[in-house]
Amino acid sequence: MKYPEILLLPILMFSDYLLTVLGATQKERKYSEHFKTQHYELNPIWQKAISQKKWLNPRHSLLTILLSGILACLLELGVLPEPFVQGLLGCLFVFFGMAIGRHLSNILIFRRFAQCPEGISGQITMTHSLSLSISMYQYLVAAVPLAILAFFNPTPFVFGGLAGAGMIFMVHSIWIHRHQKKAPGNT
Repeated sequence: MKYPEILLLPILMFSDYLLTVLGATQKERKYSEHFKTQHYELNPIWQKAISQKKWLNPRHSLLTILLSGILACLLELGVLPEPFVQGLLGCLFVFFGMAIGRHLSNILIFRRFAQCPEGISGQITMTHSLSLSISMYQYLVAAVPLAILAFFNPTPFVFGGLAGAGMIFMVHSIWIHRHQKKAPGNT
């Protein structure tokens, strides 16, 4: 196999989904008493399955297997130039790495709230577009160092990673725009 690292892609994709379900479950322990949001899952495609806490999602599994299989075949056929492959791998690994890191952060925060309930009081209600905006801004923690890394180490993998971080911002922006269009009072 020319690019065995592609085998990490389905692991990352399944981890992303499973950690989302775990986070949604952990959120219910204490966090949701204080922070009210319309959806835990930000991606509209998976909101219903995550709200139902579906650990096995055939649609997600099929998409993961198809995408991973297609990319593995393309990489094995050698039809893509090496710099493009490195950029693609950087993009995918950083994109999913940032998402997984965010899930782990949420889970640890939720656990902390459950362990120390006296540490918080009151209640905050947030619109979904505000939740999306906050999520997007929090990704700057990884995006800024990636931009600095790309400046000092301009390799295809690092530029791909920066593109992966950029994709997170782009997707969040699209979700915010779509949500605001659907919001009551907007036509």
